[in-house]
Amino acid sequence: MNLPSKASKKVDQHLYISRSKLLEVEQQIRLARHIERYALLRQFAKGVVCDAACGCGYGSYLLATNPDVDIVIGLDSDPDILSYARDEYASEKTEFHNADLENWVSSRKIDMLISVETIEHIKDKSILANFVDRNSINHVILTYPSKKTTHYNPYHHHDFKLQDILDMFSSFTCYRHFNWEYEFDVVFLMRNP
Repeated sequence: MNLPSKASKKVDQHLYISRSKLLEVEQQIRLARHIERYALLRQFAKGVVCDAACGCGYGSYLLATNPDVDIVIGLDSDPDILSYARDEYASEKTEFHNADLENWVSSRKIDMLISVETIEHIKDKSILANFVDRNSINHVILTYPSKKTTHYNPYHHHDFKLQDILDMFSSFTCYRHFNWEYEFDVVFLMRNP
């Protein structure tokens, strides 16, 4: 009986993955992490919540599943993606509006703004803070990358530190701040009395 030699038993432990599959898996990871952020923030949502730059609406829908939420107002400036949001994520606790954050005013009182990785995409740093003031919002939860991203992400205009956020929202107090897995910061702000 001939037994295979150790040399012929070599096991290939390398992983082979095509470029297209690599990019597909990376996109799935990014999407899962973004969904995870909304799932994390959902526990803090209450009342009338505004989801700024809601995209296709999955985050607004997740926030609306919290029983403490009356309604989530999803805003985005892209009418095509909002059409998808309305088709896919419409519910009695979600509504979606085509809106420019620079000018939009709500027809109802908004209790809380939740903004997930939006602020770094806005060229004018004052737009989100002005939006909050114009709509008399008293509670804000923001997430943003906790590392430098502007050098490789062409859609990011700013890299923020906590002090930058506090300077922009000077009429607010930060009552909670944490870093999530060294990837992004979460800041909870409440308007000063």
